[in-house]
Amino acid sequence: MKKGFTLAEILITLSIVGVVAVLTIPSVMKSYKNRMYTAKLEKVYSQLTNATNAVMNDERVDNFYETQAGKVPAKNTQGDYTAGFPYLVNNYFKMTKKDCLDSSEPCATKGVGTYKTVTGVAVGGFPTSYCVQTVNGVTICGVYNNANKCMSVGVDVNGMEGPNIPGRDVFSMDIHKDGSISDFGSNCNDNFFGCEPASCTKGTTTNAFTAACGCLSAIIDSGWKMEY
Repeated sequence: MKKGFTLAEILITLSIVGVVAVLTIPSVMKSYKNRMYTAKLEKVYSQLTNATNAVMNDERVDNFYETQAGKVPAKNTQGDYTAGFPYLVNNYFKMTKKDCLDSSEPCATKGVGTYKTVTGVAVGGFPTSYCVQTVNGVTICGVYNNANKCMSVGVDVNGMEGPNIPGRDVFSMDIHKDGSISDFGSNCNDNFFGCEPASCTKGTTTNAFTAACGCLSAIIDSGWKMEY
């Protein structure tokens, strides 16, 4: 006669499985989400690099800031952008929303409280910039600093969907003269130095661009892994 498990043994086993699940599932889910955020970041990083190189090739120059996309935003009489970051994204990305910062159907916001650092500090959202949302649900915002002739880009890999934490789903970067992309804070100089990777978790910042400073470098240095 085969001996089966008693009800008490089954209940004890299920209890142990339940405890293990409670302890491990949150960690597994966090790891999964971080990998998802990183994969989306790597993709949009590649798309931005391809776009900057494409506009340089189309206009036959080797300096991004000599292209129409690398200039101060400008419109024609019909209201279409003929220069600047809006020109870049409107012509080299597929989008579902345009100019959607703080719009009636926003893809990003400037408001304080919507965004928090990885340490839980409430910060302002994206600075005044032109924002779009791609067909993949990614928000991309760009701002041109006329003082140092630098274009900076903020990315929220899942748009307005949470957690809206710089360093998790929100990142910032600069576009260099050769069309390459580096971490925010380099001022687009040729030295390619932005914030140190350790800056990513400090949380003493004013908006989503500066709060994410250092996070892109940390992820790239780790082989496109979020290890902080």
